[in-house]
This record gives sequence, structure tokens and C-alpha cells, in this order.
Amino acid sequence: MFKLNALAAVVVGGTLALAGCGGDGDSSPEVALTAITDANAAQVSSVVFNAASVLFDVASSPGALPVGAVLSAAPASSDSGLGLASFAARQLKAVTSRTLPAPSGVVGAVFEETYQCSGGGTVAERIDDADNNQALSIGDSVRLTYFNCIEEGLTSNGILAVRFTLVTAASLGGRVTFSDFVVNDGTDVVGANGGFDLTITENAGVSEVYEIAGDRLVGSLNGDQHTLTGFSGAATTAFDTRAVTYTFKGRVSDSSNNIAVDAETISAFVTQSTDDYPGSGSLRSIGAGNSQALLEALSSTLVRISADPEGDGSFTPPVVWNWSALEAFPD
Repeated sequence: MFKLNALAAVVVGGTLALAGCGGDGDSSPEVALTAITDANAAQVSSVVFNAASVLFDVASSPGALPVGAVLSAAPASSDSGLGLASFAARQLKAVTSRTLPAPSGVVGAVFEETYQCSGGGTVAERIDDADNNQALSIGDSVRLTYFNCIEEGLTSNGILAVRFTLVTAASLGGRVTFSDFVVNDGTDVVGANGGFDLTITENAGVSEVYEIAGDRLVGSLNGDQHTLTGFSGAATTAFDTRAVTYTFKGRVSDSSNNIAVDAETISAFVTQSTDDYPGSGSLRSIGAGNSQALLEALSSTLVRISADPEGDGSFTPPVVWNWSALEAFPD
């Protein structure tokens, strides 16, 4: 089951932040929006929710550290997972906590090393220290290449790369790019091609905020592929309650289900660390002719869906779903 609770645990205890601007610079042809009806409102809502989950969502057993030796100096957390923003942030925190080899006097020094993962496989790390200052700084880049790397139940393959745009004691910034990236926890499989800029801002001892913005990202969840364009989102974790509040906005296209809509949270979703799904919040999907579907979280187990096929503000009587059933709808 793809869970929404563990993002809190990923950021709790972290001492670094990640920041950036813009997107991956890619573009795609305009996709015709889908007409939303009573009959497809639940499917549309499920597709959008799953697509947003690929960005922020996490699913893994407690204690997992997904990259092995590269993570030896990473801040500890009680969960890890498959959400692309969370996965990327954890790897970058680990990399920036390491000391680079002594300066060679050559500008643009490149350091490469391959690590064995504890469960098998490898991860190759390439660091381009552009100013050769023995520390990661603005303009430097890191590329991690995973080959069947198994750590604490997570198997990773593909490439995760970042170009740093901000590096301070309390914050990091960079453009994150995924290439044929796949991570699998034995239950869920998340894939990605494309990228986004990721920001993490920490209010010491109070909260930490993830913000992302991208032009185009092709993501997948258990084989169901989504293309996100012109997207943005944010997730805030409160350290005292470990509740996560998050939002999403952007166009979601799913060729597997012939769905393309513009989506935006109306009220932020709020998820407790002990729950798999948000207990409150709402999400609106807008299709052709201003037709709409409205998803409203009633509790961490129940959610209701209503439709406005005419786009005139008059919604049909809502239908109540179990979160788990709605999430699995496209499959």
C-alpha cells in the first residue's frame, strides 16, 4: 500500500535543507483535457491522487535507509520511502555530510567511487567539485547511479542527479533530475524520468517544509504512468506532532486511463504519522468545459467524490469510498 504517513519521519531529525528554482526545462505537446462526468469522477480523482503521491508519498518499513554506504553519515529517521522528493532529499543530505578528498589544485575536480549496498548491488557516486574547495557548493553537481542496490528492503536502479544552486549550513538547493529511475519496496514500484527543483526550509525545532516546482516529470506507480506538467507542491512537517500538511497543483495526464486534467488542492491535506491516508483536505480536478471532480477527505479511511459535469458549480451527491479502494481504482 502506498502510504502518506512517512514523509514526516523522513524529514524529522534532518538538519539540512534543499532549495532551488525553475524546473527541468522540458516541454511537451498540449494535451486535450478530459470531460469529467459522474461515471469517471472517481477514476479521475484516483489518478490525480496517485500522481501527486509519486512526488510526496512514502512507502517502506521502519528504519529503512535506501542507499547504503553513501548514507553512512545521513541523519537518522524512523522511516524511508519511495516519494521522489523525500528520496532525493535523503540522498543529498547524505552526500553533503561527507568530506571530499583533499584539493588537487585542479579546478573542476571530479571524484568517483562505487559502493556496495548491504543487500546486494551497487551505487556509483560521481561528484563534480567545480571550484575544488573540498566541499559541495553552488555550481557543483552529484550523480548517483544505482544498479540493483538493495538497502533495508528497497531496491533502486537508475540515475539521480542534482546541480546545486544553494549551499549553506542550514539549507541546500538544487535541480534534481531522474533518468530511468526505479525504486521498489517489494509492494510498490515508483519510477521517474525528468525532474524538478526542490526546496526544504527548516524552522529549527519546529517544522520543515518541502517545496517542489517542475516543468515536466514522467512518473509511474506500479506500472501506471503519469505525466506531470507545470506542477508545484509543498509539504510541511510539524516536528512536535509529526503531522504532514501538503498541497499539489498542476496538469496530470495518464495515457493508461485516457485522463488529462488540471488539479489543485483547495484545502491542504493533513496526514498524521500513524495514518496511511490524509484525514482532512480537498482536491479539485478540472477537465474539458470546466467539468470538475471534487475529492474530500472525511477521515484517514474514508473519502468522498462528487462531480460537476456541466462546470456550473452544481455538484452531484457525493459517493463515499474507502481510501484504499479509491487509490487502487485505476488498476
